[in-house]
Amino acid sequence: MSSIPAPVRQVLQARSDATLQKIDMAVLAKHLDVQQQAGDSVNELLQQNATIQRQLAAGYLDVRV
Repeated sequence: MSSIPAPVRQVLQARSDATLQKIDMAVLAKHLDVQQQAGDSVNELLQQNATIQRQLAAGYLDVRV
């Protein structure tokens, strides 16, 4: 048998569970931040692409190969 009384063991387990939940939430928050940054980057690239296409169509840019 364990030398730790059952009520103390339950408190320790609850604290451990709470800590693990905080860690999980922190990891999920970081993941969400990364997803937001990736989405922002894609939007910026699409906006730049649209701007370049408008400039090409209007004759403002000349692309020579």
